[in-house]
Amino acid sequence: MTSSPSLNTKHRNKTHTPLPAPIPSFIFRGHDAPIHSLEFFASNAFLMTGDELGWICVWDIWKRRQVYKWHAHPSGSVLKLLAIPYRFKPEASRSPTPNDTTIPKAATATQRKSPKQHLGLSNYYLVSHGRDYEIHVWDISAILNESIRRGSSLSPVSSLPNQAPTPVFSLPVNSLNFCTMSILAIEHPTAIQEWSNDTPLGRTHWHIYVAVPSPTSATMIDVYDIVTPERTFASVGSDNKVTPNHAQDKKWGAVMGIRLFQKKDRSDLVESEGILHMLAGYEDGSVTLFREQAPAKSKRSMEVVWTIKCHREPVMAMDISSDHEYAISCSSDSLLVKYKLFGQLQGVPETTQIPLKTAGVAYANFRNDSRILALAGWDGKIRVFSVKTLKPLAVLKYHREGLYCLAFANVELKLKDRIENDAEAVANNQDDQDENISVPSSSQSNQDTDTNMPLGTTIDDDDDSQSSDVDSEESDDDSDLEDSLKNRAEWSRRHWLAAGGKENRISLWEIY
Repeated sequence: MTSSPSLNTKHRNKTHTPLPAPIPSFIFRGHDAPIHSLEFFASNAFLMTGDELGWICVWDIWKRRQVYKWHAHPSGSVLKLLAIPYRFKPEASRSPTPNDTTIPKAATATQRKSPKQHLGLSNYYLVSHGRDYEIHVWDISAILNESIRRGSSLSPVSSLPNQAPTPVFSLPVNSLNFCTMSILAIEHPTAIQEWSNDTPLGRTHWHIYVAVPSPTSATMIDVYDIVTPERTFASVGSDNKVTPNHAQDKKWGAVMGIRLFQKKDRSDLVESEGILHMLAGYEDGSVTLFREQAPAKSKRSMEVVWTIKCHREPVMAMDISSDHEYAISCSSDSLLVKYKLFGQLQGVPETTQIPLKTAGVAYANFRNDSRILALAGWDGKIRVFSVKTLKPLAVLKYHREGLYCLAFANVELKLKDRIENDAEAVANNQDDQDENISVPSSSQSNQDTDTNMPLGTTIDDDDDSQSSDVDSEESDDDSDLEDSLKNRAEWSRRHWLAAGGKENRISLWEIY
């Protein structure tokens, strides 16, 4: 007895029909040059991007529009962007400045919660590293607040063209090589500090460490504290003798990548600060972990914990997981290497290596839950892997030319009150459990942003003489604002991934 051909055909189609390929949820257009850096910030409500001509754009993710753009580095490309949240005393409690002419009325007119408080936003510094030998710190809090206050309005923050904001602080650095800055911001343990003008950043943090290649040697690294401001560590890597197990000198070549982080020992949980560490990738393919030594007199220095060479070519991409347990590195030798940062045997870290199907990775990034990572390839493809097994999970295809950068949006963690190593250990135990992850189909169609938006730079405050009219207008717009805040909060919880490169466009994906 033969089976029905129709049933066989139906079964065959059911078992062999491939899943639809994921597509971007949105495409951002607004740059006239390749994208070199991008980063989500402000609870994933905004995306900042920097291009080869030195322009920086701030995008509102929910509106899917460019809200601000300025020429931050006119003499060179933007190499790296990073956002730092900060807190300080309310405006009404500060001493008036020449620009603060309406502090008393502003304080009484904003008794209710501001849009930023509804969304849980802080104030933000934007730090940009350019090829023009400068690192600039910009205060963009007013830009974010104004964009949120406008609700569902699609107009940019300001229509004043060709006027760039003034940086709060600038640091001259070496920008002759491929290495970008690394920043570690350490907040004060108290909720709000007294306002102070004796430092450029008003002492909003205990420390804001910035690591860059030294101007005296491409191999060495300098670490600055821009809160003080001063150079905290000078020429890290000059004495590159490793542990007794590696007694001979290592010729690493130029530094290609830097990552600063803090790690606390279990015996040091009650202390306010952990031990400062720094991971560096070099031109010869080596990756080295540094650790701060016990200070000798007043001088602070770093020692080498371990160094290992897994690549035959220079390290092109490197990142550290948010729990500081693992690091990854890539090169042009088609190899992805995962390092276990601590618990090494005989001075050598435990590594896992897998071959890649592409030669060349420009950028690597862990998601903040340390479950998945993504690579931006020279072939224009985004490859997503499991952190635990390094198993390939997805290949995202949209860009036809090479990618230079990518970034994950922060996702909500299951353990919201993860505190130091004890909480990290619990999270790692949960990571060991088996889970099934799949790429959801995007419900958003491919769309392009309006490229004819006017540029803007400054926020014009409402005239206090018309405060009654403003209050009536705001009361009429309360319902629209509340609806926009709810929609914005929902969008900020999505699992976004953004990438940019040679094509002057940024693709936005929703995965895992």
